[in-house]
Amino acid sequence: MSDVERATVIRAIEAMEKHTATVPGYRRAHPRGVLFHATFTPAPDVATLTTAEHLAGPPVTALVRLSAAPGNPHAPERKPDGRGTTLGLGIRFDLPAGGHATWAAASIPAFPARTPEEFIKVTKLQNPATGKPSPWILAHAATHRHIVPGLRAIAGMPVMASFATTRYHGLHAYFLVAPDGSRRAFRYSWLPDAGEVTLTDEERPPHYLVDEILRRGTASWSLTFTLAEPGDPTDDVTARWPDSRETVRAGTLRLDAAVEDQAGLDATVFDPTGVVPGIELSDDPILHFRSQVYGESFTRRTHEDRG
Repeated sequence: MSDVERATVIRAIEAMEKHTATVPGYRRAHPRGVLFHATFTPAPDVATLTTAEHLAGPPVTALVRLSAAPGNPHAPERKPDGRGTTLGLGIRFDLPAGGHATWAAASIPAFPARTPEEFIKVTKLQNPATGKPSPWILAHAATHRHIVPGLRAIAGMPVMASFATTRYHGLHAYFLVAPDGSRRAFRYSWLPDAGEVTLTDEERPPHYLVDEILRRGTASWSLTFTLAEPGDPTDDVTARWPDSRETVRAGTLRLDAAVEDQAGLDATVFDPTGVVPGIELSDDPILHFRSQVYGESFTRRTHEDRG
């Protein structure tokens, strides 16, 4: 990481700490979560698209973290105005040959920034007292229309019934590398096999998601790849691809049991750039920036006493 990149990461972390009410000793985003042991079973046909060993072979074990987004881990999952919060699914695949691959997905279908500098600016648009956008955000969005879908996704997040009934989006573009060496851009999502289920404001208390998934004990999602066509942008996380793009079911993720030592494994970093041969990163600057921010967040929280 260059000095300029590190300075940008520091400014981003400091903006998150100030404007999203983070708490020392916790992740700077998605601080409240729960870990599960899981199994991922690849779909047979995916081996024609990629040589990645966790996608092109037998089932593999995995570690999954389901989480809620407020910077404060003690904040309610249901906001005072009845809106829901962004949820996350981080996964660490155990590779047959040893080592791991990691991804991180979120329940929003769009992201509100295409560059690190814009992420910092958008983060500062929030009122730290309420978590709501500051009034002048409309003026900013009027001249930066590409951020509007992401802002709407966050503002319109419904109250989800369960982590298990939530769809999670990988957001960024990656490349599949096939056995013949050909490359195909794709985005991924986790579709809940139980279906997407939301609640009204009155149906759940402010805190419920972790307890609910622990009582449920298991859940499953289908990994789905959306395949790009020539000309689809891969360097802009805010750019949508047409809904007509081909989709491929790539496998099934199933939660097996909650991790007993939650504190012991909570230091795990679910880096969205943690890919292996058979998958390549795109040149999306936010994708690489997230990895750097996750690293700085890890360093800070592991050297702090929990608040």
